[in-house]
Amino acid sequence: MTIELTPEEKIGIINSHIKNISYNKYNNEIALLEENTKTNKDTVIIAKLNADISEAESQISALNEEAAKFTSSN
Repeated sequence: MTIELTPEEKIGIINSHIKNISYNKYNNEIALLEENTKTNKDTVIIAKLNADISEAESQISALNEEAAKFTSSN
């Protein structure tokens, strides 16, 4: 027996992933804020945090596009 996920279930899974990525993105934004307040800023850490934030934004965008496929088909 094959069980298929409903569009609503798929959107729920996507939204869960978006939420997890958003948590991580915000955590990186706070870490970036902290790093930028230091007297001796570590440019390697700042670059890594900025890259991680940018990557999170790309992932969220891709997931929103995927979710839109299910909302537009209903």
